[in-house]
Amino acid sequence: MRVLFDGFWWARGPASNRQVLREFIWAWEREFPQDELTVAVRRASADIARSELPDRVTVVGTRLKPHGISTIVELPFIARRMHADVTITHNFTPAFGACAVFIHDYMFLTSPEWFTLKERAYFSLMPLTARRATWVFTSSQTEADRISRLSRGRTVVPVGLAVGRGLADAVPRKPAGLEAPDATGGAFLLCVGRLNARKNLATTIEAALASGRATEDSPLVIVGEPQGRSADLPAAVAKAVDRGIVRFLGFIDDDELAWLYENTSLLLFLTRDEGFGLPVLEARHFGAPVVVSDIRVFHEILGAKARFADPDDVSAIADAIRTAPTRESTPSPGDLGYSWEASVRSMREAISRQHS
Repeated sequence: MRVLFDGFWWARGPASNRQVLREFIWAWEREFPQDELTVAVRRASADIARSELPDRVTVVGTRLKPHGISTIVELPFIARRMHADVTITHNFTPAFGACAVFIHDYMFLTSPEWFTLKERAYFSLMPLTARRATWVFTSSQTEADRISRLSRGRTVVPVGLAVGRGLADAVPRKPAGLEAPDATGGAFLLCVGRLNARKNLATTIEAALASGRATEDSPLVIVGEPQGRSADLPAAVAKAVDRGIVRFLGFIDDDELAWLYENTSLLLFLTRDEGFGLPVLEARHFGAPVVVSDIRVFHEILGAKARFADPDDVSAIADAIRTAPTRESTPSPGDLGYSWEASVRSMREAISRQHS
């Protein structure tokens, strides 16, 4: 099979999109060495992609931007020139040719208030172009049901996600901006994710403070970069930051994130909605207990391996934090039930079944 991959975010871009894109391509190359792979990346990133991919993978440069326009307009002509059997893209679908699109989520349709007008206008190309996709994939059954419902019953195949190889194989290193707590104590709470309205950061911080577990000696450490519509944080947060009870680290490397997951006493992930929620899987990979929103996708992914709380109930979250279990030994990756190899096998099986 000749496969053209959308590699627009290969070298830089939204962290989660970039990670998923790269992991799919690497896993496909490992699982199906008989396939002929071509990866279309931005022209300025072509040399980087060639240095990171096996020689047998062809890398071609693209010229157009943003990502959606390049995918819709440019990729179908590259696919025709490469005689590709299928083009695999993210979020946006090429204008013609056999194509499979992995849609991260349709939350901008069900909760538009969490997105800026500019984001909604751009994302509106996703459902418009997805109508002509031959196959539609997403991460979870929960998100598959949402996309299908908003696409008049269109079949959507959930393929799962997994912990990134860069994070799983990282040599843990204490973040430079975290002078305390002690590296062996695990005396801190952790929150990981983009800093936007959907992530429910204000309520998370309020609940952590109310629980009594977030203190100067056991702070709430927050990792992530602003993106999209920002969250309004109360004045009490500024005071907690000044006292060192809440610490914002911004963007950090995989080795620093691995250290945080390995040493935290508890991950808090009280987002109001998710298509999947990779940080909870990452935390479980490193043996960290988690308190998460009582929403369907986390029950799907975690089962009984989490403490659930209403994301809008501060007292319920605070109680869950107070009573959360202690750390456990690190589970093996197979125990989590997800792998990138399993994801691409599901994708190729669906494509082969219809393609044949």
